[in-house]
Amino acid sequence: MQPLHQKSPLFESGLPLLLTVGIFVLDLSAPAGIDLWLLYAVPFTLIAVSSLGQIPRYFLGLVALLVLIGPVVSSAGPLPRSIGLNRLLGLGILGAVAALVARRRSSSASPDASTSLSSRAFTTARVERHQPEAGEVSDAEARARAESAVVGAVTGQRRAEAELHQDKLRFEGIVHSAMDAIITVDEAHKIVLFNQAAEKMFQWGAEEVLGRPLDRLLPERFRSTHHEHIREFGRSGITTRQMGALGMVMGVRANGEEFPIEAAISQIGVEGRRYYTVILRDITERRRLEQELAEREALLRAIIETEPECVKVLDLDGSVRTINAAGLAMIEATSSADIVGRDVCHLATAEFRSVYRDLIGKAGRGEAGRLEFQMVGLLGTPRWLDTHVVPLRSADGTITAVLGVTRDVTEWKKTEALLRQSEDRYRRLLAVLPDAILVNRENRIFFANEQGVRLFGARSAEEILGKSLYDLAHPDYHEMIDARIRHLLGPGNTVPEVEEKIVRLDGMSVDVAVRAARFQDEEGFGILVVLRDISLRKAAEQKLRESEERLQSLLGAMEDVIWSSSLDLSTMFYVSPSVMEIYGRPPDAFLARPSLWLEAVHPDDCVIAEQARQALSTMGEFDVEYRIVRLDGDLRWLHDRGRVIKDAKGRPLRIDGIASDITERKRLQAQLRRTERVAELGTVASGMAHEIGTPMNVILGRAEYLMERTKEEPVRKGLQTIVSQVERITRVMNQLLAFARRRPVEHRALDLRQTIEDNLEIFQERLSQSNISVETSFADACPLVHADSDQMSQVLINLVMNAIHAMPGGGVLKLSLAPDRGMVRLTVADTGHGMPRDVIAKVFDPFFTTKEFGKGTGLGLTVVKGIIEEHSGTIEVESEPERGTTFTICLPIDKS
Repeated sequence: MQPLHQKSPLFESGLPLLLTVGIFVLDLSAPAGIDLWLLYAVPFTLIAVSSLGQIPRYFLGLVALLVLIGPVVSSAGPLPRSIGLNRLLGLGILGAVAALVARRRSSSASPDASTSLSSRAFTTARVERHQPEAGEVSDAEARARAESAVVGAVTGQRRAEAELHQDKLRFEGIVHSAMDAIITVDEAHKIVLFNQAAEKMFQWGAEEVLGRPLDRLLPERFRSTHHEHIREFGRSGITTRQMGALGMVMGVRANGEEFPIEAAISQIGVEGRRYYTVILRDITERRRLEQELAEREALLRAIIETEPECVKVLDLDGSVRTINAAGLAMIEATSSADIVGRDVCHLATAEFRSVYRDLIGKAGRGEAGRLEFQMVGLLGTPRWLDTHVVPLRSADGTITAVLGVTRDVTEWKKTEALLRQSEDRYRRLLAVLPDAILVNRENRIFFANEQGVRLFGARSAEEILGKSLYDLAHPDYHEMIDARIRHLLGPGNTVPEVEEKIVRLDGMSVDVAVRAARFQDEEGFGILVVLRDISLRKAAEQKLRESEERLQSLLGAMEDVIWSSSLDLSTMFYVSPSVMEIYGRPPDAFLARPSLWLEAVHPDDCVIAEQARQALSTMGEFDVEYRIVRLDGDLRWLHDRGRVIKDAKGRPLRIDGIASDITERKRLQAQLRRTERVAELGTVASGMAHEIGTPMNVILGRAEYLMERTKEEPVRKGLQTIVSQVERITRVMNQLLAFARRRPVEHRALDLRQTIEDNLEIFQERLSQSNISVETSFADACPLVHADSDQMSQVLINLVMNAIHAMPGGGVLKLSLAPDRGMVRLTVADTGHGMPRDVIAKVFDPFFTTKEFGKGTGLGLTVVKGIIEEHSGTIEVESEPERGTTFTICLPIDKS
């Protein structure tokens, strides 16, 4: 809120001056000894705290004048000297108070310093005009002068106050309504004035920056330079520098954003202090527009200079003002000096010179125009040109020049002549072309060649001329024709070839292939339609489709892979669907990446694949067997045959081949070989068992006999060694006998669960010593199997012993039984060291073992597999290194 004295109209209308005049009148009429002049302290105090208090020294001068005049013109006559001294002393006190008030107000100068300065100067001028001149005067004359001075002072003071108030209001209105930012700083560069435009520009409120350094409005890198500029300006004695004289200055907003500004600065002294006022204008948008304008001008200059056509500006009389490089080349000028300032019309040939001049004259009158004419270059080369001129206007609309753009159409004119010459040739060609050709304009046929007449079954062209394309097309294709015509008459010049049906004049439908294109001639736009009779082709295609369908059906039913490729095998033309079953990859994979053929070959058989490639190049065919690795890691054997296919002239065209999956055949062959080998081994083993068995029994009996007769410990140990080795030989011979299948098999209903439990009791102590725990899982009411009890025990003993050997550090042995699709599934799993893939492939081979020498014969799993297969069952093994091994046996359910 404003103080009371700043709101009351009494203070603004001169109440202190009225009080001063009243006190002066009372002082004149007061008797001697009454010091009413001391009441001057009241208006002095009022004016000191009011808006007029900014100039207390001038009011003090007025009071001093009245105090000194009072005793002279008083009705009581001249006063004693002591009273005069008292008045002088009182004036001194008032002067001291005035000095203190002035100093306090000077130290707290406000943003209105410039207004205060002008207001005080204004008041001083008016008061000083009413001060009396010094000199000796009479009492009456002094009284008259005093009264006149008082009246003049009061009147002038009131007028000065009113004018000062109006000046202040005008100043504040101007400052705060200014579009530009206005900022005043003192000598310490602290802000004392910050108008509304400055608040908006810098995004600071006035209360946030008043009394603060100006630095916060400047980027840090410019602050020291700015201070130096202000000091130089203060020392220069220049009061004002206009907008733009300081160049571009950078400001910083409250959010840290820097922006360019333009500044004008002025300086003024107030009560011995210097203030600097700057008027700032944000030129961000102007700079952006200037930059954009410069870029556009540069782009325009670049376009004009690189434009392949002649671009020139002519004066209204036809003389050249500017011309681009293409224009100089067109008129054969070496530089712009050859043509600038000269009349361009003289370059036109005589027959076009006046017409060209008229064209420029019309452009000078505001009419754009175009002309095709012939000219001769400065070096004598004739050219045909096509020029277009338009008037150029100034900002007020006055035509100041003519812009001309000229294109060299010499080659086009030559082409035009050639086109006219060839038009007749093309018409003759149309008559003999095998395709039917129609020309359609405005949805009516106005030309048809001889083939078109025959295609539609007409006797002459007149029978189809004038008809619409819709009249000749089958109704099923009207919508398609409508869409194609809209495309041709719109954005497209051509449409792709399509197949449709037309209706001959006799009503018969004919299959045709149709192409169409839009053209333009002197008569306007038209559509050229080319039709080819494809009836025979369609019939052949139908037969071909039927043949291909039969072929695809046949190929789809084949288990072999049928393939066709380029001569270098880099492109696959065809791969039959059966490739998915054999390779585990779809046909599209091989079509997209033919190298998959070679990538799928087993690394050990890559040599065979390379031999097949060489056979193709030398003999034109190959026939090989090799292994592949499917995507799932499974191995397959293939029998691959291929040969080079040649055309009628014996030139190689492609390679056709067929690949058969012979994995099962290979397995059967291996099984046959293994069976034959096993049979041979069985015969040998049986003979060896009988031949060796008798001597071994004799040796064993004699060794045991001698052990009972001797008591010498060394001899007994030797005999015990003989017994142990003979027993080992006996075990091996028993396995050989089992391998040879010499014992008759007795199949009966067998409870595998009971067999498992009985055999586990045999191994209970061995399992406990090996720190192996046993987990069993038997399905409730598991069916009985049709098997030999002794052989099933032999199978379990072999599998459990292998599991114990696989877990030397202990582990878990898991056995489970469960029905599985008409079979009983027996699973024996361990958590031992497992086996790699190459070992798994040989695990059932006779005499193959991974145990140390003397700890295994390599016949255990071979015997197990033979027993299971003899029972019409299956055995599978799954194993991974360090993850254990699982044997899965499936035996048929007993159905008795």
